[in-house]
Amino acid sequence: MAIISPETIQRIIAETDIVDVISSYFPLKKAGANFLALCPFHNEKTPSFNVTPARQIYYCFGCGEGGDAIRFVMRYENLTFPDAASRLAEKVGIRLEDEVFDPDADRRLQLRRLVEKLHKESSAWFHQLLFRSPSAQHARDYLKARDINSETARRWQLGYAPQNGGALINWAKEAGFSNKVLLESGLAAPQDVDNPARGIYARFRDRLMFPICNDYGNVIAFSGRVLSPDAKGGKYINSPETMLFKKSKTFYGLDRSKRPILKAGQAILCEGQLDLIACVENGIENTVAALGTAFTEDHARILKRHTDEVVLCYDSDAAGYKAAAKAFRQMVTSNLVVKIAPLPAGEDPDSLIKKEGAEAFANRIKQAPEFLDYQIDRASQERNLDEMRDRIEFAKEVSENIARITDKMIQDSLISRVATRLSVPADDIRRFVGESDQEIKRALRYSNRSKYRTAEADPSQAPALPPLVIDNHAIRFLCQMLLTVAEARDLVCSSPEPDFLKNLAGSQLLSKIWQGNFNAGSTADVAAFANSLTGPEQACVARLLTETIPDSSVERATECLTTLERQSLEARKKEILSLLKDSKLSAENAHQLTKELLDLTQQLQDIAMSH
Repeated sequence: MAIISPETIQRIIAETDIVDVISSYFPLKKAGANFLALCPFHNEKTPSFNVTPARQIYYCFGCGEGGDAIRFVMRYENLTFPDAASRLAEKVGIRLEDEVFDPDADRRLQLRRLVEKLHKESSAWFHQLLFRSPSAQHARDYLKARDINSETARRWQLGYAPQNGGALINWAKEAGFSNKVLLESGLAAPQDVDNPARGIYARFRDRLMFPICNDYGNVIAFSGRVLSPDAKGGKYINSPETMLFKKSKTFYGLDRSKRPILKAGQAILCEGQLDLIACVENGIENTVAALGTAFTEDHARILKRHTDEVVLCYDSDAAGYKAAAKAFRQMVTSNLVVKIAPLPAGEDPDSLIKKEGAEAFANRIKQAPEFLDYQIDRASQERNLDEMRDRIEFAKEVSENIARITDKMIQDSLISRVATRLSVPADDIRRFVGESDQEIKRALRYSNRSKYRTAEADPSQAPALPPLVIDNHAIRFLCQMLLTVAEARDLVCSSPEPDFLKNLAGSQLLSKIWQGNFNAGSTADVAAFANSLTGPEQACVARLLTETIPDSSVERATECLTTLERQSLEARKKEILSLLKDSKLSAENAHQLTKELLDLTQQLQDIAMSH
């Protein structure tokens, strides 16, 4: 693909509405002239992620991440800059032509587009087979037995993967997809990893296929449910992780349910695709499923962007409770209120809706207790809590969950409640919580060390660079002026950058802004310039643009230059005085430094007199 020129970047940003882009991923809340949300790049309790439409930028005051719409898509989707820019260019109808050609970037983008196209077309192929192929009759019978009619199957684009895996491979080849694309998509796997010549095979065979979509409804993976009791493998198998699909960051059905979740102020989390379909088809639309994988911190963060409360709807057996407990521990660290709707033994949302009706199931959701209350109720039924020793042991288990809650007021309330319910002194519960908190912190430190070791082996897993902070108020103000006030920029930057700036700490970004070729009156121009900077510098520029400038007069800009010149002279004067204290300094060097010191003193006096 092309290396995108600054002029094209300007066009993309000028024709892209950053509010529309970001709100397609998660909801934004109006706050005056700007918009707020919980940051998608770190955990937080109160929104610090700020979107400024007037500047077409975003900035998080919590973690320091910021930039324009292209950078947001890069960070959120884990794309390269050209890939993110190309995606936005397609949305606004800009064709990327007559640019400098980058063959590596072009191959990467073309492969991604082919994988996206394969998912879309294979989903349609599986869907067609479900309705038309004689070999899919048992799949149709299965759906009929589950009360899923053809209209529902069409709405969810359900499909059938044939028993003969060669059928998919042959279809894909006829449709123009190579083995490389099939492997990259996860739809196929190599017969022998060490011997590519042996070819590939279809990963999904004789399975009911559920397309998995990203936030805006594009198919990025599949989940296949077994149809034969004799089939090998799990009941459900999912696509492996690919350039499009990350299990730990994906929910089944979120593309359909994110708006109902926002409206309801609550998300219902169930375990299976058919459970979710049953809920949504019966009017309980604020439902998602986690693809049968372990619930992760990323899952919790995604839900927190859409709601503050989650109701777990897991099986009531030991495995279901264990999965619910793990999900709870991830959710509370994101400050989600977690409830659980216990289901009768042997039932799931799908079977319960069929048996009792959607209204009865909805009432179970409304009456769902908070998870810790349910944990105590369950223990009182399954354990003998008559003895203080047994209650103390159980209190330690509950305390581990309380310790994960970061809000101290909520923690104190829960400690009092648990103490009352278990008849255990509140001070004991508080002590157990403190001990658990220390254990959690130790485990977190170990986890972080592991992450850094992973980053050394795989640089793509390295943590983000720390944010750039400009402490010098004059440098900070001048950066803002040169970025936003065209008249000030024309006046100041018409002269070469003064040498004295090089002697000031934190002036590197100011130097780049001074030398940049852009129009401060154009949001798109400024954004195109910012894209030439490093990630931390882009985020710093975003913050500078987010802040209000109290005085944007041209005179104030020139005053800042004078202030910086004085600071530079004073810094050099201080350095010379320190050098002159060196007893090993030669007489010649001492004489030169003394002369320079006199010159600096005179310059400082001249500046003072002129003001």
